Amino acid sequence: MSSSQPLPKSLPNAQVSKLPPAETARYSKDLIESLRKIALQQGHSLLAHLLGLAALEAKALADGVYAHETRLPE
Repeated sequence: MSSSQPLPKSLPNAQVSKLPPAETARYSKDLIESLRKIALQQGHSLLAHLLGLAALEAKALADGVYAHETRLPE
C-alpha cells in the first residue's frame, strides 16, 4: 500500500504486519483518533485524554520523530 492511499478502517493482522512501521503507526493513529472521538461523545474525558496522548505518540512514530525504538520495559 502506498502512503497516498487511505487505509481501510480494519485490516487483518497478516496485512498489518506487512506494512512498513511508519504506515502501521499512521493506521494506529487513525484508529486511536476514532476511539478518542467516541470517548468524548460518551463523556469519558480521562479516556479521551489518554487516547489523545496515544494518538500523538503514533503520529510522532509515523512522522519519524524517533530515531530509535521506543519500548516500555516488559
